[in-house]
Amino acid sequence: MSKTAYRRKAILSRIHKALNAFYLLQKIDWEYDIGESLRKILGLALEEIELDGEKIIERALIIVKNPEGENLEIKAGWKTRDADLSFSHTVVQETFERGEAILCENAKDDPRFMNAESLKQLETLSLVAVPMHSENQPVGVFYVESESAGNVFNSDDLEFLQEFAQTITPFVKFGITHQGHVREIRKLKEEAIGRYDMGNIIGRSEAITGVFELVRIAAEVDRTVLITGESGSGKELIANAIHHNGPRKAAPFIVVDCSGLSEHLLESELFGHLKGAFTGANNEKMGAFEEADGGTIFLDEIKDSSRSLQQKLRRVLQEGELRRVGENKSRKVDVRVICATNEDLAKRVQSGDFIQDLYYRINKFPVHIPALAERREDIPLLVAHFLRLMDQAEPRESSTEVTSETMDMLVQHDWSENNIRQLRNTVELARDLAEGELIDLPVLDRVFRIQCGENPESLYHRPPGDLGMPAGHLVNIHSERFKSLLEKEPEVKENGKRNRSDTPFYRLQSEFQARAITEGLRSCRWKIRPAARLLGISPMKLRTSLKDYLGILLTRPGMSLEAAAGELDIPPEIIEKKAKDFGLEDRGKRR
Repeated sequence: MSKTAYRRKAILSRIHKALNAFYLLQKIDWEYDIGESLRKILGLALEEIELDGEKIIERALIIVKNPEGENLEIKAGWKTRDADLSFSHTVVQETFERGEAILCENAKDDPRFMNAESLKQLETLSLVAVPMHSENQPVGVFYVESESAGNVFNSDDLEFLQEFAQTITPFVKFGITHQGHVREIRKLKEEAIGRYDMGNIIGRSEAITGVFELVRIAAEVDRTVLITGESGSGKELIANAIHHNGPRKAAPFIVVDCSGLSEHLLESELFGHLKGAFTGANNEKMGAFEEADGGTIFLDEIKDSSRSLQQKLRRVLQEGELRRVGENKSRKVDVRVICATNEDLAKRVQSGDFIQDLYYRINKFPVHIPALAERREDIPLLVAHFLRLMDQAEPRESSTEVTSETMDMLVQHDWSENNIRQLRNTVELARDLAEGELIDLPVLDRVFRIQCGENPESLYHRPPGDLGMPAGHLVNIHSERFKSLLEKEPEVKENGKRNRSDTPFYRLQSEFQARAITEGLRSCRWKIRPAARLLGISPMKLRTSLKDYLGILLTRPGMSLEAAAGELDIPPEIIEKKAKDFGLEDRGKRR
């Protein structure tokens, strides 16, 4: 290796180490500024560079493609005078498009660019433009220039600057990638803010419009808020709207359900814990209050917190500090607290189940959400909103509509069990069960029957019979048949292993799944998606289980689709359709 080559390698190595160190300390958050990052990269790199003959780079730019369009734009400058970021667009554009470096020893007299207006307007004497590539894709152009006769670039300088560009390109690419991620984060945050703005809280009744005004004020004043209302009335949606319309909207919004965890787990969830603080605490954990620092924490069903936990919550609200489980030192947090409950906390205070001082601390700004029964005029708007969301998520040839008689039934129905959530579930299931784009009274009646656990009318009835099962049991094994499977000599394949589908346990499991799925499909007019929802499994799981068992049936000697329909208690026309969907129609031909 020549002395020049060795020197260049050493310089590039120093540059690489400096940039690695820079990126280890680089903070990537949603306020990340790619321009500032690339300026630091360019500055760190050019401080280390040395050209032959003690020449210096008087001015340098990193120019990348604008991700929003086709134009090239400057992202970083080195020794640029004031706001002067001019460069030869002709040279840079050609470098970027052709992917080849350009050297202009005397830019003014270079015959290749005699007609370039951008060069005529510059005072540049000599320049180099080098393409930057990452994974065979153009990233941008590294552009350097000189105005003095003592710094005229030559072919050796060009070669070195190409190696230099290769060294810094990965770091420039990192910056561009981070910019894309930050742009996506900002977009998602904007969508979230739009999702939880006032326009997404549906209603025009007097009862709900009063809530709108309270939410607007609560969002601005940054007080502790207590939201009350029946289950399913939209308390979390209101809390989201308060957060995303207030000064903390750019910070986290953390939700904790106080009713879903034991006292010790809830304490750990809220305040975090140290490693070894209790059995199972294998790692240190940050609590929800620390995660929400600078933002909002939403404590749903605060009524279910223990008195011990209430004392700790009172300390957080009073002092703005907490202690992780197993820790002695306190940690400061700046969090807005929004609580919710479906009960009257004042009565709990009177009974001694809720600490009075904590109640007054969380009840600084009360917001009560009316039950759906108090705002029945909003039900048509809510129904239309839920159907529009479903039409967007699962498009059909035409939008789903509700007959006037069905809408009247929905308006008059008792929704006290779960309010808006109950209404939404009903509308979604009705859309699933509707054979066309119209939800009528028979469909709604069917939905109510299913939700009540009744056996709704279906396309295929099976006469009830005494299954001989013990009270409360869902499964009855035919003892003699199952015993014969256990005693049957297993068939062994060529590799010495048993066929899994012939094992007694697998036969029993697959048959049970198939029969459970059959009953679910029967209740939903043989539609897979609503049946899966009723059974509590995914549509893919339903299809796979039914296909597997039907495939097993059709491998039996003499088994046809018609016989399989009788075995599964499914109408023949339905089993033929399912077999075709599963690609099993050829197996079901009479043999």
